[in-house]
Amino acid sequence: MLIYLLYMIIGLLGIGFIIFLHELGHFAAARLLKVDVEVLSYGMGPRLFSFYGRNTEYRLSLIPFGGYCRMKGSLDLMKALKDDSKSMDKTEAGSYFGTTPAVRFLIYLAGPLSNFIIGVLMLSLSAMIPVERLSDPAVVTPISEYSAVFGEDIKQNGVLKGDTLLASGNHRFIDWQDAEDYIKEHSGEIIPLSVLRDGQKTETELLPIETENGIVYGITNLQEAVVGRSMSDDFLPGDRITEADGKTIRYTLDLYSIDSKDFTLTVDRDGKLIKREIKDGILPFAWRSDIRKSAESNHPFSYGMRRATEMSAAALSALGAFLTLNLEDAMTVITGPVKAAESIGGITALAFSESGVSGVRTVLMLLAMVSLSISVGNMLPIPTFDGGQMLINIIEMIKRKELSPRAYVILQLAGMLMALLIMIAMYSLDIKAYFFS
Repeated sequence: MLIYLLYMIIGLLGIGFIIFLHELGHFAAARLLKVDVEVLSYGMGPRLFSFYGRNTEYRLSLIPFGGYCRMKGSLDLMKALKDDSKSMDKTEAGSYFGTTPAVRFLIYLAGPLSNFIIGVLMLSLSAMIPVERLSDPAVVTPISEYSAVFGEDIKQNGVLKGDTLLASGNHRFIDWQDAEDYIKEHSGEIIPLSVLRDGQKTETELLPIETENGIVYGITNLQEAVVGRSMSDDFLPGDRITEADGKTIRYTLDLYSIDSKDFTLTVDRDGKLIKREIKDGILPFAWRSDIRKSAESNHPFSYGMRRATEMSAAALSALGAFLTLNLEDAMTVITGPVKAAESIGGITALAFSESGVSGVRTVLMLLAMVSLSISVGNMLPIPTFDGGQMLINIIEMIKRKELSPRAYVILQLAGMLMALLIMIAMYSLDIKAYFFS
């Protein structure tokens, strides 16, 4: 029980740190746009320590989960409500309400935008950290050669079975995994290739192919059928599979083409042929692959942008499913805040137990996910959220008329109620996870 509590605290500290960076984005934009910030606090609740800078109290608060940025303007709002004013035309210097809707829009945009930028930077940094990766020779085949295995007959005429990918332009492929990453980064493009074919270097190209599932290139790795790690004494590392029920096997895909789930393998072990039986299609070994240390991408910033965009789209889709009560789809991605914190803490602890490098990389990726989720969530058009405030400012700019102080307060109260309902719904996911799963 204590270990799960520790995981939860670690996770909450990470989430709180990202929330504070969100508030720091609002703070930086406000100061840049000549709006005074009365308090910038790391943490919530009672003040533990503070010091004063130019027009701002910098505060450390008791509960170290999150923070807040309080801009100048509360006295202006209270005075306008008391006088039953129709507008906020009498404001102090440096007040939030003394600015234009465009300035207020930018201040609120700064929070989610900061989270997105932080997500991109963290993913980019994680992509620069060398990790152990599988490494297989870049020998390929069109999947049309194994249409029974893949269930589709996608033809890629620029590549033949057994071609070795050498380079694309100035990029030389280290292995199949490197080539696969390169193809993903250039998805949708015609990709020029240099390949080794029958001992000769040949120039060709990969053409993007439109399918129901998006753009594909219709090639895959052609891996030698050699045993790597084995879970059975019947197979040893280095064993080469040569036949299956009388059919010649050279590549792993040849074996996967066998229709039967029960078959006999012929194994070449140092020149000696051995028969081994397979039942229910279960192979008690993994195929041999080399290991190399490398960064996730040779272009970390473009990788960070692409991954951040993909994660944001996934978060937006899950949030949409949640808000439309399509809970079955939403709950495959969304968890309650407590369970999310526990998961983040647990994954972080596990990663650091393997190695410091693995731990740092995992923390960066997890915090990037949190930052991007906060960015997307804050764009909801609810008055107390950044998205709602931005929507109000857009309407004011279009109508060229600002909200009355009374209307502003009513919208804020409605937004607080909506935010409370969302919070209750989110914590209900925790209750379900801990007590009804």
